[in-house]
Amino acid sequence: MQVFVCTMYRWGDRESHSYIVGVYTSIEHAKLAGACEASWRGGKYEYEVREFKLDSTIPQDIWENDHGLYT
Repeated sequence: MQVFVCTMYRWGDRESHSYIVGVYTSIEHAKLAGACEASWRGGKYEYEVREFKLDSTIPQDIWENDHGLYT
């Protein structure tokens, strides 16, 4: 299953203040939430929607490295 995380960035700057508006199962809902929040905040914030896959597997080489099995 995939989810969409909507994050607000002050003045669109990822190094400045930011916060998560919400997590959604639909990209359309995530974008709508971001657009509404941006409007509510008077244009001081821009939104970004990122997609994440729930319970995705860890690549084998990363898992082995973390468990001391990879040299």
